[in-house]
Amino acid sequence: MAKERLEWLEIPEPDAAAPPAAAPEGAAMGRRCPQCGWLGPETDQECFRCGYPFASEARLPELIERLGVRLPPRSIERTEARTARAMLRAAPEALDLYRLRLRAEELRLARGFTELICLDGVNLYHYPHQFATALRALQQMRGRALLADEVGLGKTIEAGLIMKELLQRGLIESVLVLVPASLTQQWQEELATKFYEEFALIEAPRDWQGRDRCICSLSLAKQGAHAQRILEREWDLLIVDEAHKLKNRATQVYKFVNRLRKRYVLMLTATPVHNDLVELYSLITVLKPGQLGTVRAFRRQFVDKEDKRRPKNTGELRQLLAEVMIRNRRSTAGITLPPRRAAVYHLELGPSERALYDGVTAYIRERLHDERSRKQLRLSLLTLQKELCSSSQAVARTLDKMSRDPEHARATRRRLAEFRDLAASIGGSRKAAAVAKLLGRYDDKVLVFTDYIPTLHMLADALEARGHRVARFHGGMPLAEKEANVHAFQREARVLVSSEAGGEGRNLQFCRMVVNYDLPWNPMRVEQRIGRVHRLGQKREVVIFNFSTHRTIEAHILDLLATKIRMFELVIGELDLILGAIDPRKTFEELLVEAWAASRSEEELQQHFEEIAERISGARDQYERIKESEAILSAVVEG
Repeated sequence: MAKERLEWLEIPEPDAAAPPAAAPEGAAMGRRCPQCGWLGPETDQECFRCGYPFASEARLPELIERLGVRLPPRSIERTEARTARAMLRAAPEALDLYRLRLRAEELRLARGFTELICLDGVNLYHYPHQFATALRALQQMRGRALLADEVGLGKTIEAGLIMKELLQRGLIESVLVLVPASLTQQWQEELATKFYEEFALIEAPRDWQGRDRCICSLSLAKQGAHAQRILEREWDLLIVDEAHKLKNRATQVYKFVNRLRKRYVLMLTATPVHNDLVELYSLITVLKPGQLGTVRAFRRQFVDKEDKRRPKNTGELRQLLAEVMIRNRRSTAGITLPPRRAAVYHLELGPSERALYDGVTAYIRERLHDERSRKQLRLSLLTLQKELCSSSQAVARTLDKMSRDPEHARATRRRLAEFRDLAASIGGSRKAAAVAKLLGRYDDKVLVFTDYIPTLHMLADALEARGHRVARFHGGMPLAEKEANVHAFQREARVLVSSEAGGEGRNLQFCRMVVNYDLPWNPMRVEQRIGRVHRLGQKREVVIFNFSTHRTIEAHILDLLATKIRMFELVIGELDLILGAIDPRKTFEELLVEAWAASRSEEELQQHFEEIAERISGARDQYERIKESEAILSAVVEG
């Protein structure tokens, strides 16, 4: 029997931050257009690039004086309807004056975006580099920008600030956000909670009807009816996340996005160049056609023949990129988080738990390879397999439902009922005992994540029986109860036992210890859990304990995450890049499900996971090449 042990994973220390880059010398003198940012001679009466009439600025004080109104310094004052009607009755040319006032407001708001007026309308902790990025994208780039910050610097926040500023200034109404399918809900949540803007998630063609603010996956948007709905109108603002997916100009998704009619465009990617500088050319052509000339001329003038990632004529290329691209680096942005440590807690199931796991797993494999099994049954079997690694209480509930399902044969129902009775007879839990042991070893508050409500209540009851103060959190609770339990955890409770709902949008920096009681098959969910405590505002080292029970599928998955992907040393954007490179057509979880479903024995499962491990090694090698490309690009941009 394997011994219980706690294995600490090696996580390299982050590189020391480089000193901030020196500020540029004073800017050239001249008249800068407040609308597009063009710098021209002081004598020009209108902007050479966009035609903005500078003469109207000189008349602005006269217009304001005539109206007899003092304009607010930061934001538009909305006149109440009763006051507006009184003004209209009192003025002989009320409508003309109202239009004049409206135009004066528009001119005031167009004055060069010298400050962000949207900050009172957002709910986020922001950094100076994010302010600077938003202002530069608005002032100098006319709202058409490639946001290419290194991972972890908040490109989503920057895009949200730019969007919110344009909305508050009345410059846009319709917004289309195109993102990978796995990020649609995350974008909807962030825009709602941080910027108070409600967006519709598009899943069916009818969802476009009457919608001005939409989030859609890139893969869905380019298809038939969806593409038709998108292309038949003009969008005020287009945001494309993970924009490196458009790097190939020959693909359907690139051609589709390039056809979109849009006034402002924000493209977000930490890795605009993977293998060839022409990939960067493709992205910038969507933003500003012609900025880099023809592709042939770009190759001839800027791409090294020996290494297509390396530029030549870097000074000229830097000037061209500065008009459309912003890239911040962690070493100069001043963002640092405390280190984090991760450990795998290896556990051995008790005799009854082992008998239950082996028996139910054997049944699952039989049914998976039965040609008569339906897709719906396969989903139930997948849930059953995951619950086996959680607790007997979780699996007993599912077994009870299946044992009473008339679609199963009588012999099958009888067999399932025997498994249910075995699960119900198991009183203790090896994992629950391990949580209690951790609480005895450490004095800190502990955040425990489980995927299943029966496991949540079993664990909470077991810890309370040992004298610990425990708060509970799951999606079925009313909002008021959730808030009360989070506050209780912050004040007097030692432990918060949470379902996956606790991994979404909660800031729990007062805690520094996380236990992954159940291991999700999706690594992004693990990172989201850790992100509840390892985030801005955390002052202490963060510790993550991952439970792994010997000879279970959970142990195989954790081995892939901890030793092959090495996910605990990555920031979330880097994890995304590696996972996406394993198989662009499938998610990591889909690969695991395929391996699980194809395995008739533990030996076959091990073989399939070794094949996935080989693909991970290839993905990491590709990621290392991408990091080299990032370093080359950063050197070009920074000079």
